[in-house]
Amino acid sequence: MTKTLRLEPLSDNAALVAWQFLGQPLQDWPSWVQSNCSLQKDADGKFELRHERRSGTQIVYLGEWLVRDLDGGVDFYTDAEIWSRFAAKR
Repeated sequence: MTKTLRLEPLSDNAALVAWQFLGQPLQDWPSWVQSNCSLQKDADGKFELRHERRSGTQIVYLGEWLVRDLDGGVDFYTDAEIWSRFAAKR
């Protein structure tokens, strides 16, 4: 099941959108993930998303989150990091 969350930083009021990579097929990814990432396998055969940035490639593994900010920037967080930095918007 694909689930997209709306998040609020705990220290700010900016709205964000988060998506957790659980091995979903490409067609189930949100459009902003499809346009920013590619699916590959690492040397051990594990699936990973690759997100190219000016600062270098970010690798997102199964269970990690991609977060899009208001400016269209994309960052990734582990499951523990996302809940310590953000609150789900209700």
